[in-house]
Amino acid sequence: MTDAQTRDEERERRYLAETVRLLATELERLTGDIDESARTIEERKKHLWDNLRDMDFAEKANFRGEVDMSVRLAEHAVMLRKRIERLLESPYFGRVDFRPTGDPEAGAHYIGVHNFSDPETQEIVIHDWRAPVSSLYYDFESGEAFFETPAGTTHGEITGKRQYKIQGGRLEYMFDSTLNIGDEVLQRELGQSADDRMKNIVATIQREQNAVIRNETARVLILQGVAGSGKTSIALHRVAFLLYRFKDTLSSDNVMILSPNKVFGDYIADVLPELGEEQVAEIDFDTIAGRFLAKVTGYETFSEQVVTLLDQVDDAAAARMRYKATPEFVARLEDWITSRPHEEFTPADIERKHKRLSADWVADLFHESPTLPVFTRLDRVANAAVHKLKHEVLDKGGTWAAADTASIRKQVRAMFPYKDAFAIYRAFYTADPARRGLFQPLGRKKIEYADVFPLIYTMIRTSRQESYGHIRHLLVDEMQDYTPIQYAVLRELFSCTMTILGDANQSVNPFSSSSLATIHSIFPQADCLELCKSYRSTSEITEFAQNISRNDKLVPIERHGPPPQVIACTDRRDQQARILTLIKQHEHSDRRSLGIICKTVDQATTLTHALSGAGVELTFLDYDSTSFAGGIIITSAHIAKGLEFDTVIVPRVDEDNYATDMDRSMLYIACTRAMHELHLTHDGPLSHFLAFAQATQNLVGVDDTDQAETRDHATDVRVG
Repeated sequence: MTDAQTRDEERERRYLAETVRLLATELERLTGDIDESARTIEERKKHLWDNLRDMDFAEKANFRGEVDMSVRLAEHAVMLRKRIERLLESPYFGRVDFRPTGDPEAGAHYIGVHNFSDPETQEIVIHDWRAPVSSLYYDFESGEAFFETPAGTTHGEITGKRQYKIQGGRLEYMFDSTLNIGDEVLQRELGQSADDRMKNIVATIQREQNAVIRNETARVLILQGVAGSGKTSIALHRVAFLLYRFKDTLSSDNVMILSPNKVFGDYIADVLPELGEEQVAEIDFDTIAGRFLAKVTGYETFSEQVVTLLDQVDDAAAARMRYKATPEFVARLEDWITSRPHEEFTPADIERKHKRLSADWVADLFHESPTLPVFTRLDRVANAAVHKLKHEVLDKGGTWAAADTASIRKQVRAMFPYKDAFAIYRAFYTADPARRGLFQPLGRKKIEYADVFPLIYTMIRTSRQESYGHIRHLLVDEMQDYTPIQYAVLRELFSCTMTILGDANQSVNPFSSSSLATIHSIFPQADCLELCKSYRSTSEITEFAQNISRNDKLVPIERHGPPPQVIACTDRRDQQARILTLIKQHEHSDRRSLGIICKTVDQATTLTHALSGAGVELTFLDYDSTSFAGGIIITSAHIAKGLEFDTVIVPRVDEDNYATDMDRSMLYIACTRAMHELHLTHDGPLSHFLAFAQATQNLVGVDDTDQAETRDHATDVRVG
């Protein structure tokens, strides 16, 4: 190391030490403030209680207001203390030296998870990663650069960029990077073991990811991202950015995440709090379905549909799904719903207690409000008729009973041939010979999942429904698993900005999956972006998965590891023994997480019993699970979507188990959960989706004893 480098490093260590000192001082001050606030609040509460009888209303209100203000100040101090505690662990991760045009010298801007200023001088010591100046760090190399501020664009020159790894307030390493976020830091971070939860990625945000995060103009942003592109993490960072950028008008109470399942919701739950934001509310389509259909009809859930399809594909059911999973279906159903009032409402006279309202009066009132849902319009006519006739009868000295009101409502409803939205929806199929047979209930009081959201859409468009008006931003994950009619339902329920993300290659149900273009047809004004670089898996695992389901747009990050292994076994018992061997390997490695990903929940259940009986401690995840755990996880490919593991084992990759297009999707999803190692086992003929694998007689990474046992059963995969 040269003298100049030594002096530079010493300056950096002094800056870090001073920053840590300022943070520690601020932490001490905030802790004192919180303790003092707690004492003050307690004293005021006691004073209020002791003197309650002697205070008038104004004094009580004033005193309660002071207590409430003290509580709010204390809560704010607690929030600030949490931020300071996070910064003390790792104050910053980057620095950009920027010389604005016309200035003689460049200023050094240190970038961390939160903003922090010297309490005495008010000079910014650390810039929040979301601050305007921080975009220089993510978006530019050395040389000419600019950043946007509320006051306009600031132009200048980047004279240097530096990256740091700081843990426990100590500098582990640093290096200069004249290019974008350095491959060295990225490779170090990607090479680490998976955490129990998804973590923030502020230190390694790439340029194309930053463009998504900081897009503040799109009303709807549709993001197609390949497996491992970090799309969910990027979307959460985008939420954090919007909360920072629009903090005066947007809070965590106004944001909602539509998540595929509760396990995934738990898996991502730490990201926003790590970024200093409150956790936001979650919802899923099952919750929406329950809210609308609980008192209307029983229905098949999405998970039940997937389980049925994985067991056996019914061609007629698949045809119904395909039909109801197109934008054209949405348009036809909408046309049917909107045309019913024009074509099938027949105004008639309303009579009660020798009083009459003419059919013309009814028609005029009904057609006064053409934009209202039809049943809302009928209720409006009935209410007006009741009001008018009731007053005429009472003015003449007559009487009016509930039966009279009910009679008028019945007369009005008789002018329209459908009693409810369900009747309108059923008629959509029976009225057109081309559509007959496309609505097939599963029983007297149960409908197919493919009919759930078309029915809900019909309910929304035919009568007033409570929407989610307080939500100002909705994040929709796993976009490919939702049909256009589901997006039409979201469009009706959420009149807010949205971030919609997913990967068309990871569809669970190929008969009803949506592409970016399909979703764009429902939101024609949306901005559409694609993330093509994959960061999760090693090059070897990525190329293996590409051979199962190729995506020509995917660009793998150059990070290497052992090639995936396909292990041939003699029978099911032997296969379980091989899996136990792989588990033992994992437990003796420095890897932390292991995912055993079966095709179905039933298969995972069977294997769980076998492995537990052999003494393996693991966590089983099914559709009823609500939380994610570390260690060894066993689950199905559907539930594993969005999760990642250091090592993945995919059992039963034989032709009988993985044969259909849906099976291919499940196999692709399972393999792309692996970050560092991937093992596949089978005891029958290998699935044709893995025909590209070339067998050799070598099993990498097994100790000599195990190697002797399994030498003839392993395939070290070569792909190309």
